[in-house]
Amino acid sequence: MHQEICLKGAKDICYAVGENPKEITTLVREHGLPAWKRANRGRWRALPEDLRMWMRQQRDRNIGRHLYGEIS
Repeated sequence: MHQEICLKGAKDICYAVGENPKEITTLVREHGLPAWKRANRGRWRALPEDLRMWMRQQRDRNIGRHLYGEIS
């Protein structure tokens, strides 16, 4: 079984976290998505373990709102 060390490209990264690849810059800047570009150019890169941690943080930050009726 082949397991990737690093995801490359907005499409693969956003697919992994269920987001729109066109929004990757906003996700990185405003929502702390742990992705980067080497020397601020080229393809986006992200570590799968960082993306899993980010997803858990998003869940923990938002689950209370859903459970207590603050969002629908």
